[in-house]
Amino acid sequence: MSTAMPSGATLEDFRLGMSRLAGGVSVVATGAAEDPAGWRGMTVTAVCSLCAEPPSLVVCLNHGTGTYARLRQHTQFSVNVLTSHDVGVAQTFAGLRGVFGQERFSSGDWTSGTLGVPVLTSALTSFECRVAQILEHGTHALLIGHIEAIHRADSEQGAEPLIYHSQGFHGLGTEIGSTGGTTA
Repeated sequence: MSTAMPSGATLEDFRLGMSRLAGGVSVVATGAAEDPAGWRGMTVTAVCSLCAEPPSLVVCLNHGTGTYARLRQHTQFSVNVLTSHDVGVAQTFAGLRGVFGQERFSSGDWTSGTLGVPVLTSALTSFECRVAQILEHGTHALLIGHIEAIHRADSEQGAEPLIYHSQGFHGLGTEIGSTGGTTA
């Protein structure tokens, strides 16, 4: 068993510890259909469902980014759940390929969704949301989004979610157990 730091966790300890928390990889995107030059997006792993009624989700973003600034103006966004085939999209929107702003949308096949926000056509699922609430804390903001539209991939055969773990992207791999729930 590891030992806790008596004086609190350092930034390095925090980052290393959090890197061991496996998470699904998504791209949060915002902007208006009539202004594709204003589209912004970033790779995130901090996404979770909040409630089914009303359908809502939570996403965390660094509030020092252009994506967050644009989202504050536009108040609508998409969460695009990436497949293991979308690792290049994840790297681009994480800033790992030196591409920024609107240029990031040259990676992947993007279209305007129902709300006019960018939607990745290859995503396992895309959620189009309106901002319901924002809570800023430290360097990040927690956004509650009311889901207005959901797009699912035409075929999930062979598609598995992209996972981030130990500072790298991974496929889901072999299923070792089932919850018994349905995914239809």
